[in-house]
Amino acid sequence: MSPESLQLKKEFEIQKIASLHYFEYKSDFIFKSEYHDYWKLLYVEDGSAEITFSNKKLSPVILEKGDLFIQSPDEYYSFKAAPGKIAVLFTAGFYCDTQHPALLSNLSNKKFHCQKKEATLLQDLALEGKNNFSPKINPVSPAALERRYNQPFGGEQLISIYLEMLLISLMRQYTSSEEQKDQKKSMDQPEKENNLSPALLKTDSILFNRITDYYEAHITEHIKVEHLCKEFAIGRSHLQRIFREQTGYGAIEYFCQMRISVAKRCIRENKMNLTDTAAALGYTSIYYFSKQFKKITGMSPSQYQKMVRSSKKDPIYEQIDLENPLSPSDIKY
Repeated sequence: MSPESLQLKKEFEIQKIASLHYFEYKSDFIFKSEYHDYWKLLYVEDGSAEITFSNKKLSPVILEKGDLFIQSPDEYYSFKAAPGKIAVLFTAGFYCDTQHPALLSNLSNKKFHCQKKEATLLQDLALEGKNNFSPKINPVSPAALERRYNQPFGGEQLISIYLEMLLISLMRQYTSSEEQKDQKKSMDQPEKENNLSPALLKTDSILFNRITDYYEAHITEHIKVEHLCKEFAIGRSHLQRIFREQTGYGAIEYFCQMRISVAKRCIRENKMNLTDTAAALGYTSIYYFSKQFKKITGMSPSQYQKMVRSSKKDPIYEQIDLENPLSPSDIKY
């Protein structure tokens, strides 16, 4: 006798998308949204941006690198790139079918900072979008997506799956955050971070965040594994394991990725020449800088600079073909 089958539950389903776009906005660029009846996610891969709303009850939201924002339908908003900085933005508009409307409402008009899991899903989503659709770029009102004639098998289904996985991850993150808030409220005197046990302070995720914060503060220096082990009282193998699990890179390899990410931003903002950029980031020679840049990006700094300049459109340009979009190594710093 065959066992009775079980119908799997689906909390929500995404069957239609309205937009998938990957843009670089020049500093001070302002975009005023048109009306739309679908959900929209905005992810800042690089730079900084501010979102303001026509609904005065909603406060402006500042999005930094690695932040993701979920915009609800029927909401007018304005997007503004930070002064003096280029904002690299990925957006996806979608329709969501659910028997529980409150599910997505819990995420609407909230800011999340992407962890490795969400960053990977966004990368996969952007690449599938590029492989399956040919968007007509318009800086004011992006045109409808057009299917490519040579779509890979299952591409559109993967786009739906990646979006659903991303929303589930964010919902769990939100639920966990709310539960933690409730627990804190139930305590008479919440513990301060300094009073946490040494074991808790040395969990892998906390150590990773502390070390990457250290990287940011010392981005122009030459860092060695031995120095990190001493600074954070951690063994070499443990250090490497943390970074492999969190990023897929070794500890120093990840630091090099961070430095080159900063270098790419400097080149895009066009405030210094290549020699000055190398010096500002602590490279001892333009030769060593160029060698490491090419190793990580697959092109020399001058080639990258040329491609950025040739692809620019005023006041906005698409950069989806210049480099692998939404690289997980570009998320946190």
